[in-house]
This record gives sequence, structure tokens and C-alpha cells, in this order.
Amino acid sequence: MPIGVAPSSFPGPRDQAGLEPIPKMTEPATPPSAWKTRAGGHASRVARWGVYVFAAGAPVSIVAYEVGWGLAFLGVVAALALGAFRYRRTPLDLPLALFLATEVISVVFSQDRAQSLRSLRGEWVLFSFPLFAQAIRDSRQLRRAYAVLAVSATVIAAYAIVQTLGGYDPWRHEALEPVGGVFIATGFFNHHLTYGGSVLITALLAAASLMAPGHARAAARWAGALVVQTAALIGSFARTAWVGFVAAFAVAALTARREVRRAVLLAGGAAIVIAALLPPVQARFGSLAELLDSPRTRLWQTALRIWQDHPLTGAGLGTYAGLFPRYHVPGVYHATNNAHCEVLDILSGCGLLGLAAFVFLWYRFFRAAAGAYRRCGAGDARRPLLLGGILVAVGILVGGMGQCFLLDEEVAVPLWFVLAGTLVAAGEEHGRSS
Repeated sequence: MPIGVAPSSFPGPRDQAGLEPIPKMTEPATPPSAWKTRAGGHASRVARWGVYVFAAGAPVSIVAYEVGWGLAFLGVVAALALGAFRYRRTPLDLPLALFLATEVISVVFSQDRAQSLRSLRGEWVLFSFPLFAQAIRDSRQLRRAYAVLAVSATVIAAYAIVQTLGGYDPWRHEALEPVGGVFIATGFFNHHLTYGGSVLITALLAAASLMAPGHARAAARWAGALVVQTAALIGSFARTAWVGFVAAFAVAALTARREVRRAVLLAGGAAIVIAALLPPVQARFGSLAELLDSPRTRLWQTALRIWQDHPLTGAGLGTYAGLFPRYHVPGVYHATNNAHCEVLDILSGCGLLGLAAFVFLWYRFFRAAAGAYRRCGAGDARRPLLLGGILVAVGILVGGMGQCFLLDEEVAVPLWFVLAGTLVAAGEEHGRSS
């Protein structure tokens, strides 16, 4: 080593002129990506709590659940941007895109383009599915969300029972519509059909949760929730929701394990018979002749008339009310804003293209959910989650033959939440949930 040269100057690389050694760069104390990791963790927690807040607010009101929706949205967007989440593909990505495309096509060929554009803005609810498909990260989180949803729905159901028996809504300070000695419950919503659709979803989830592997205390809690919510469903006097519940219950009985199937059939069948014998329920259904010649059947006939003139792309999204005076079947009507039938409303508005996309969507859902359910073992904790999604889908589709649940935000958004959670649980067996 040359005399007079500090040992610390060597060894070390020099610049091109060979004059001064290039100082060695020191590593920073905190890696540059650490802040992204921390921020991503916070974002994922915001998304998770958004799901729970949504579950608590869904049975209450739009304002209540939109807080959770907004939190979940902010959390998911931030988590994706920061790399905390990877976008999770689902079997409904393509069908939803196709369905939305048919709605856009119907706007292009609409009989009232301005109205169709306004209606298209209301289709934001469709984005609830991809949102919750990202926000719900695994079946454990989904079970917790369903528990929160059950508590909230049961409290509201108890309130609805008070409405049915008392005939008064303390929240809105107004009298309720009487029927057969009792009254039509609305919960915290503006209309009994909306509440019927909402409690239909939560009651079917409670029914599926009874089949979960676990201790007797948990089963007792779910049974209590089911009883209270079913009573509230009856008190809503939403006939379409009743029919959807019975159809879904039949599916539950058929898919139950052999040792519990008999008990399910006996208990459920007895409850349905008892409910059908109640005078208010009989008064609500009326006679067969009244059902065949009712305002709802005339709405269906009107929708078919509209579709016959616009078979492929429909008359335009949301144009049913505007076209009603031209196409309506003579007779008495109560409400003419839509066809009061999901299939016919899509057919009249978006034509065969829209209906084909709608059928494709449900085909993909049932194929994924039912396939995963069949592969689940008897003790698999995902089994009630998958069954719950299947029952809700059946109930809404069957009930939707007499009511447009997908046009009702208070029902449609929780429905997409359940469908997203179901497919998250279904995807876990393939390692897609992360």
C-alpha cells in the first residue's frame, strides 16, 4: 500500500479519469417498497371493513349500505393499485360484460334514447359483483359478513313483525295497509315488495347456514334468525317473494343430507301449510281466476307486445313505461313502470340478445356454484356458503317471474354481494382465492 494514502480510500472503483474513488452507496434504512406494503395492508383492511359495514346496512336502507359499498370500493381500488390485491377472475366476468353490452346496444336502437341513457346510468349496480368479488378475500371473511348480515336482518325482521301486528310504522310515523286483520310490513324500506325481496335473501342464507358443521349453539342461533325472518317475510305479503322462498326451500330439501332431509321436509312443509291456511295469506292470493286476470298478467302481455315489434335488440333499456300507453292491454293496472317480470322486462327492453346474455350469466353461476357444492365434503365449511348462494339465486329467479328484483337497488345490490361471495368460496378449491 502506498505511503501516505489512507487505507479507507482503497480498495474502491475510480472514475474514468482515475482521480477520485467513487463513494460507495449505502442502502437506505427503509426499502423503497415498504410504504407500499404498509399502505396496501391498510387498503385491504378498509375493503374488509367495507364488506362488514355493507352487510350491516343492507337490510336497513340504501344510505346505510352505500357507506360500506363506498369503503369497499376505495379499499379495493387502492389495494389493486398498491399490489396488495391481484384481480380475481370469476365465471361471471364475461357474462356480465356481454349483458352490459346488450344494454348499450339497446340504447343505440332505443325508441327513446334519452330515457335509455338515463336508465343505463342506473346499471351501476352491476359493478357491485366485481367489487365484492375482489373485496371478499376468502370464505372465512364471507362467513363473518353473513353473521353480521343475519344479526342486522333479524333485528329489522323483528321490527317488521311489530309493523304487521300493530299496523303502524314508528320510523315514518304512518299507518300501514291492512290485509285480513293484520298489516303489510315494509321494514325500513318504502315498499313492501322491496322488503320482501330483501328478507327473502337473508332468510335463505339463514336456512343454508343451518346445515353448517358446528356446535348446537350456532345452529340454534341460525334457527332463531330463520324463524324471525320467515315470519317477517310472511308479514311483507310479497307474494312473489313467498313463491321464491318455497321454490328455494324445495331445492334445499332435495340437496340436504339424507339424515336431515326428512326433518327439513316435514318442518318446512308444515310451516308452509300453516302459513297457507292463515286467512290474511289466503286473502292476499285470492282465487285462481283473479290471478289469471290480474294487473300483473296484463303487464306481462304488454311486455310481449312491445317485444314482438322489437325482437332482437328490444325497444330500449327502461322504455317500458313510456311505451305502455301505445302497447298496453286494456284493463285495470296498479303500477306500469316495468313489466313486473324479470325475463319479460329484459326481453322488451333488450330483446333476444339481452335475454341470451342473462341466461348465459345464470348458467355460468349455477355451473360454478353447484359444481363446487357437489365436490364439497359433508364437513366442508364452504358447503353452507355455496348452498346459500344457490338458494338465493333460485329464490330471486323464481320470485322474479312476478317482480323485477334486479331493478330494485335495495335487493339487487345484496344479490350481487351474495353471488360474488358464493363464487369466491367456489374458487377456493382451485386456489384462486387470495
